[in-house]
Amino acid sequence: MSIEEHAVADPAAGPYALTTGPDGALWFTLVHGDRIGRLVPGREPTSHRLAPDSGPTVITPGSDGALWTALEIGALARVAPADSTP
Repeated sequence: MSIEEHAVADPAAGPYALTTGPDGALWFTLVHGDRIGRLVPGREPTSHRLAPDSGPTVITPGSDGALWTALEIGALARVAPADSTP
């Protein structure tokens, strides 16, 4: 077995859930950082800010080609990846 860890910019942001996006990248939520992140193996993770205090939890690809995340503020967020290449 081989395990490789990838640090996020702010560990206190609380990496929470992870899924493969339609662009082939790994997408994850930062529940305490109000951000979603994107990881392409071999590159540094990037993240994108959501609404303040939104608390994104689970994330999943939708049938519409976008990613959907549940927010602790009682809403859903649709994330359409601009870059379709991993």
